[in-house]
Amino acid sequence: MDKFKEFRLIYFMESNFLAFLLLTIFFFLPSCMKTHEQIKDKDFDTSEHTILSDSAGNEYIADRILIGYTDVARIDKIAQLLEGEIAVHIPELNVISIKIKGNIEKTISFLRSEGVKNTYGIRYAEHVYVRKIIPFETHSTVKQYPSKEQQNHEFHKRLENQLNYTGESLDFYLWGLRAINIKDAWDKEYDGKGIIVAVLDTGVDGTHPDLQGQVIEGYRPTTDMVLPAGTDSSYGGSHGTHVAGTIAAKKDGKGIIGVAPGAKIMPIVLFDNGGWYVGDDFAAKGIVWAVNNGAKVLSNSWGGAGYSQTLKDAFDYALENDVVVVAAAGNSKSIQSYQYPANYPGVIQVGAVEFNGGDYAVANFSNGSPMISVCAPGVTILSTMPQYGSIGYDRRSFIHNENGGYYGFMTGTSMATPHVSGLAALILQKFPNAKPWQVRKIIESGSLDIEIIGPDERAGYGLIQSNSLDAELPNTGGVNYQVRVTDAYGTWNVPSVSVSLIGTSETGRNIRYFAKTNKDGVAKFKSIDSGRYEVFVGGPDSRETSEGLMKIAYRKAEERQFNYNVVLKNESATSTTVRFSSQANLNLEGPITNGEIVFLDVTKLATESGYETVLPLLEDSVDFSHLSGRYIIKLRIPQPATADITVTGSMILNSFSIPITGKITENATETYIFDTYGKNSWWTIFGRL
Repeated sequence: MDKFKEFRLIYFMESNFLAFLLLTIFFFLPSCMKTHEQIKDKDFDTSEHTILSDSAGNEYIADRILIGYTDVARIDKIAQLLEGEIAVHIPELNVISIKIKGNIEKTISFLRSEGVKNTYGIRYAEHVYVRKIIPFETHSTVKQYPSKEQQNHEFHKRLENQLNYTGESLDFYLWGLRAINIKDAWDKEYDGKGIIVAVLDTGVDGTHPDLQGQVIEGYRPTTDMVLPAGTDSSYGGSHGTHVAGTIAAKKDGKGIIGVAPGAKIMPIVLFDNGGWYVGDDFAAKGIVWAVNNGAKVLSNSWGGAGYSQTLKDAFDYALENDVVVVAAAGNSKSIQSYQYPANYPGVIQVGAVEFNGGDYAVANFSNGSPMISVCAPGVTILSTMPQYGSIGYDRRSFIHNENGGYYGFMTGTSMATPHVSGLAALILQKFPNAKPWQVRKIIESGSLDIEIIGPDERAGYGLIQSNSLDAELPNTGGVNYQVRVTDAYGTWNVPSVSVSLIGTSETGRNIRYFAKTNKDGVAKFKSIDSGRYEVFVGGPDSRETSEGLMKIAYRKAEERQFNYNVVLKNESATSTTVRFSSQANLNLEGPITNGEIVFLDVTKLATESGYETVLPLLEDSVDFSHLSGRYIIKLRIPQPATADITVTGSMILNSFSIPITGKITENATETYIFDTYGKNSWWTIFGRL
């Protein structure tokens, strides 16, 4: 019998529950273990892992699990318990990633047990999701992109007749800088000086002529390696170098120039070994490193489906430390709210704009979202590419003989995002103490409204403009808000509850924010718009949970819904507490003489006070709405049965009728009461208000 199956058997044998804990300790805890100060993250090849999909189709890495912990002294014990090794440790987030050898589904089932969670101090566990960094298109010449722009002779003629706008030798192709009127900012001596922009991407070739002197120390989280300033770190390909050039290519009259040529680039390698995503665990580690080492803007031209509590905690860590977060909306042509990190609250989500010689328009591939903040040039963007012989050299690039630098064109929201990141750097140069919401509001307020009048799901507030720098720092318009969800008595902080804020910002825009409650029962909304909102609270989710593998509810009937209106006005943190309640009745088809219903609290040990609650079965029915928690339910009779007794009936749970059954065998005195989920599936209730 394998160990996970053995542990589950022990766990569900009520009378031997304590033995489960003792056996766990005996088999898995060595007498001499490393202290947490001795832990060093392993060097993992992130391209070698098997990729699986969950029930929603979200891809995840098959051999790593993210686990939030309560006590750092126990993390070695957790690794030993899973017969794995610690791949990542992020003390700032109280989270580790465990690389396991066994079947992940068995591990998932094992980690659901409350005994394991309580004994080892596990806050949550979740998949290590896989995300992507694919530009819509990459090409070496303008002619290779068959858009209206290349077919419009008049447009090219107009460009040729213009003076050199930026002063760089490849100025002809830098239409994006003209589109945002960047020279107006430069003329006012705003170039991003003193601001560090972290490029969370494939790494950056700091040897490129336009990036020499622009790239400071960076980080490669898979190897725990600090990348020396000015070196080539383009491990995952050319994408990050292209993004970096748009942000901060230097002003030297040769090649191109970035939006913020005075800023510095901090490469954080999240797409390594040929472009494979390192996973949410290493990504979170890279985010925290960037924040701790002075980054003021995080530029994220990547994303994917799958809500990760760890990744959200990492970006919340950045926002709480007044770091601006910018992220691409994606290129799937859809209106979506499931791409992360773009849809985490407080993130500046960016769409892409094209220019075909007439009006600016949102590119047809650019994702929309209720969370879109602004859009920026994202079609046929010329920027730096890794040099020939560099790790990430791209054969689709071309050499510019004047300086020997390599360049290429890319298209996508990935290319729009660094324009916004560069503008954020200029704003932070002017307002070094600005909070993330203030930077976002300044960028939005100066944007050029395009297509649909007013802010919308495709363009947000419009195409960014450098005249945002003319605005004063706003004192109103942003807020930190959180929703805490508890049971009816305020004693249980309920995780895995979905919280949506749907309403109108103070600027009149319809907007939606989404988050899930964490282990402490709190859904955080950092750096969001102030305004009027209807708040929808629902869960805990019986199918997908922010506690990752820690299932709270099995049945849709156990989920609770609550909504209310709130006006969020000021910057200071605001909080609302929502209390769930339940209605729960058990009805048996009797008669059962002198029977009683026993409720076993799965969050407690059999030896603990409160583990067992007994209620009399009166007229074959019992109302247990006053209880709060997760319970396995039994029927008990005073005398051994003289023959098998099959029990049937229904559970009336929050107005839903659920058929239940059980069987007291001959000479026995009790049976589990269960439905189609089985006798070991608890029932979740929240008490009575």
